[in-house]
Amino acid sequence: MRSSLSPLGYVDVLRVPYFVREKYVFPHLAEEPEDHLQTAFDRPLTADSLLKWAVDHRFINGTKSMVIDLDRCVRCDDCVSACASTHGGNPRFVRHGKEHDHWMVANACMHCIDPVCMIGCPTGAIHREEATGMVVINDETCIGCQTCANACPYDNIRMVEINSSDDTSIFDSESGIPLMKATKCDFCYDQPGGPACVRACAHDAIMRTSIVELAQIAEVR
Repeated sequence: MRSSLSPLGYVDVLRVPYFVREKYVFPHLAEEPEDHLQTAFDRPLTADSLLKWAVDHRFINGTKSMVIDLDRCVRCDDCVSACASTHGGNPRFVRHGKEHDHWMVANACMHCIDPVCMIGCPTGAIHREEATGMVVINDETCIGCQTCANACPYDNIRMVEINSSDDTSIFDSESGIPLMKATKCDFCYDQPGGPACVRACAHDAIMRTSIVELAQIAEVR
């Protein structure tokens, strides 16, 4: 065998008998080109460094990661301002994150293939939106238990104080502690124009993409 599989998220082990693979899998495997090994040998090690870095940090799990081209970004923060204005003055991401070469994966919800943040939410407030597939939080049913924020391995969910209509903090009547709710990037799923952060960037520095797609883009940039 010339290939192997490695789990990138939470998986269960499924044992498939050999005779099943022999009957249903092996006959459909395509023949590798004769120059396969030579092509792999000629490929520089740096060509796959971005993917290796993404796997090491589990960014490969994201479907809509917020990736910033640092060569194009001028640090104007128009993306942050646009996000805040779209979400009632509350920006849903932080413009910093881990970097590889001139790429940065910002601290914004990546809308994972396997969103562990959804596990254990007692009210189902955090869920996958049916029409778009984006992972969103229902503000009305969120009780501020922090389960999703604690579960997110990327620290992309934050707890924020909630305010009344006159913009004053709301406190728990018994403990006197300000009431908190979870917040994160919702990919502007209810905006016809798409993510405000991308639309606001005048320098084409922001992409919302998967790391696999980024690797393809990086080869030509």
